[in-house]
Amino acid sequence: MAESKSIYRKIIGATSLFGGVQVINMLCSLIRNKIIALLLGAEGVGMISLFNSSVEMVSSLTNLGLRQSSVRDVATAHKKGEELLRKVSGVVRKLSLVLGLFGAMVFIGAAPLLSKVTFGNDQNIWSFVFLSAALLFNALASGEQAILQGSEKLKIFARSTVAGSVTSLLVSIPLYYYLGLRGVVPSLLLASLFTFLFNYIASKKSNLKSEKTTVKTAFNEGAPMLKLGVYMTISGFMTTFLNYVLIAWMNRYASMTEVGYYQAGFTLVTRYVGLIFIAMSTEYYPRLASVHNDREQLSLQVSRQMESSLLMLLPIVTLFLVLQNWIIPLLYKSDFVAVASYTTWAMPGVVFKAISWSLGFILLAKGEGKLFLITELISDVTSIVINILLYLNLGLEGLGIAYTLNFMIYTTYMWIISCKRYGFMPEKSFYIVFLVSAFLIYTQAVVIDSEISKYLIPSLFAVVATIYSLIALRKRLSTK
Repeated sequence: MAESKSIYRKIIGATSLFGGVQVINMLCSLIRNKIIALLLGAEGVGMISLFNSSVEMVSSLTNLGLRQSSVRDVATAHKKGEELLRKVSGVVRKLSLVLGLFGAMVFIGAAPLLSKVTFGNDQNIWSFVFLSAALLFNALASGEQAILQGSEKLKIFARSTVAGSVTSLLVSIPLYYYLGLRGVVPSLLLASLFTFLFNYIASKKSNLKSEKTTVKTAFNEGAPMLKLGVYMTISGFMTTFLNYVLIAWMNRYASMTEVGYYQAGFTLVTRYVGLIFIAMSTEYYPRLASVHNDREQLSLQVSRQMESSLLMLLPIVTLFLVLQNWIIPLLYKSDFVAVASYTTWAMPGVVFKAISWSLGFILLAKGEGKLFLITELISDVTSIVINILLYLNLGLEGLGIAYTLNFMIYTTYMWIISCKRYGFMPEKSFYIVFLVSAFLIYTQAVVIDSEISKYLIPSLFAVVATIYSLIALRKRLSTK
């Protein structure tokens, strides 16, 4: 019983901690975007977006997914002892340095092409050359972040992340004010530098030392994490590519307006609710990786994670469904209220996403990169087929239903794989939480869609969902 409550405290504590970090990061981003819009106008916003996209694209290709994949090895080493942790940390830091330098060199070599393709001229070649340093700083920062996360130094990791975001914001303001568009590249460089410095300082304060290792040894020892990282990189690329295919098809079949509504709705469902998943994964991934060889512990950790995820998301989803007619115009414009036909049926899919997301980490914790890629590709292909078919028949509402239906299918086969291949056995308490959450959210969506009651009945569902979540979480955290 004490162990179970300890797991709940870890999950909810880490989610609260990194949920706060995500909110601060988002606020810094909103403030930065507002200042850029005021000082540099649309041209400045566009320029920063283009530079950032270029850096992120090359970084994702040259870093080979090391940031995500290495957490598993660090977490396993952390559980086995300091000596192995120092060895693995040395491998991660050496690989981060080598891949960062490689990325920087690729960026320098591609500078003329990037300038021509991105801006249509050769005037920004030196800007891309200078920005190559950002790829190095980003790679080094990623290595330190993986070590901090895998070593469960979550509080200092959170503080360093916030410090980097706030400092980058404060430094960028005078650069934009005094240098105008010329301050864009220096601000991006300094943001990368400060992110690395604060993470490096956090590692030093946590006494996370590493053994010196050669490049050859690092690649030999780090081959499994690089292999897993490559699979994760390909998966991420395919997801982005197929989403692009769907948007391009919609633009040709329907209109840019429909694409805009879909993107707005998709962002609301995935990015803003996704902040909760990002916050949870920071603690969940290394915790699961550290017990991946223990079937009983694996089942316990996953079952507790699924329960906690549903209980934390239940009030968020039900409250959003009630308030979406105010939230959507607030974040966009009044005519974007049409997006509600999408979100009403996509938001319930979060129930199944919470389950499939928790199960998906089993594959990563086990290092099953190939199987992870296959399951993600099946989900991506299924998604685009269902989206097109339901959009042709039901429009935006069909896309919302497709989102939920796809996660129902994805959850079904991930559940079968987890049970058959890894012996996953959820606790009985999970089924109760799942049935209550699914009933409240789906019934609320039906009521809202049928307009039986504009606000009263959906509001009652949101109140009941919130009370249920609070009571259930309090019971699980109670020390009595």
